[in-house]
Amino acid sequence: MSKNVLIVAQVIPQWYVDLLTDALGPDVHVDIITGSEVRGNVIPSPLHDPRSFASRLRCWWRHYRFLCGWIRRNRHRHYDLVFAISNPPINSYVGLKLKKVFQAPFVYMNWDIYPQIIDLTIRNPLVHLVCSWWKGWNNRNYKKIDRMLTIGEVMGESINADLKRPIRVDVMPIAVNTRFLMPMDKLDNPFCREHGLSNKFVVLYSGKMGYGHNIEMILSAAEQLHTYEDIVFVFIGEGQKADLVRDAVEQGAANLRLFPLQPEETFRYSMACGDVGLVSEEESFAHLFMPSKTYSMLACGMPVIGICSEHDDLKRLIVDEGVGATVSDGQASSLCRCILDLYEDREKRMAVKEKARLCAEQRFDLAVIQQQYTALFKELL
Repeated sequence: MSKNVLIVAQVIPQWYVDLLTDALGPDVHVDIITGSEVRGNVIPSPLHDPRSFASRLRCWWRHYRFLCGWIRRNRHRHYDLVFAISNPPINSYVGLKLKKVFQAPFVYMNWDIYPQIIDLTIRNPLVHLVCSWWKGWNNRNYKKIDRMLTIGEVMGESINADLKRPIRVDVMPIAVNTRFLMPMDKLDNPFCREHGLSNKFVVLYSGKMGYGHNIEMILSAAEQLHTYEDIVFVFIGEGQKADLVRDAVEQGAANLRLFPLQPEETFRYSMACGDVGLVSEEESFAHLFMPSKTYSMLACGMPVIGICSEHDDLKRLIVDEGVGATVSDGQASSLCRCILDLYEDREKRMAVKEKARLCAEQRFDLAVIQQQYTALFKELL
């Protein structure tokens, strides 16, 4: 008999929709409640607005109100599994409501660990009080979730750190399409040719430049390395701190480039332009998330320099797999040494590139992660 699965996520990328539906198989009907423009049996929900914390709260509330109304109107439906994602984090609560209404197992993918991220980001007594109540709710209710997922081992440890009784947390890493993203010679790369990067040693930062990313440290390292004429720092993306890069470029920093987020048809080329990739985390909450850009850089065969803490999933991956270097002391001079080590030692750089690509293929390729989800769904369905 055909099974029915409900996916709830205000924001969900197409690759994840495809991965989940492929893992469930052709005989499973999948409905997706989301504000994202994705292909599938979509039930449109309010759009996500990430511009500020206040805008996030407003869209979380709209998402919640929408789902409450949808549940009232659709109690007659039948679902065999509910799968929710922590964007927004109130989906842990919504998912338990859906579990009760449809009498179906509930799987929760914790991409971001809440309320710890809020508690560490906003230093405010009232916010701390709300987060304390929120942690109490997690203590009472996380054990009711049939399967808790997250994307890194340290993140799993962080979930349990605030629970009185540890729960089972399964690690399902972010997947990467290693047939779409792959190493590319700069002379064959249209993005490099167009922007004069073919003969440069490119230190790449690609992705969000938000408050949780140490852009200042990277800019300081670029200033210290300005005498190396063939080393260029390329920033691709947007965010609150993009203006710091823009200001530095306007003030005449010759070794900096800033580009907007690239469309899908250009992304594979822009991501492959780097000789070294930078991934930055704020030390205070690095244990609460794992930057997805890491996997894209590995797929492109790029050594990764992680600006991270002493104990987080980014550092663990880089050290365990030997795919780059880490900086945990917050010093731009340490970042410079890591960059120069790979810049000056071509043999070492090429060896790390091979390890990075192999790591992406063997551990994080779409087919590999899909098999893990297939095993999970077979168990629950």
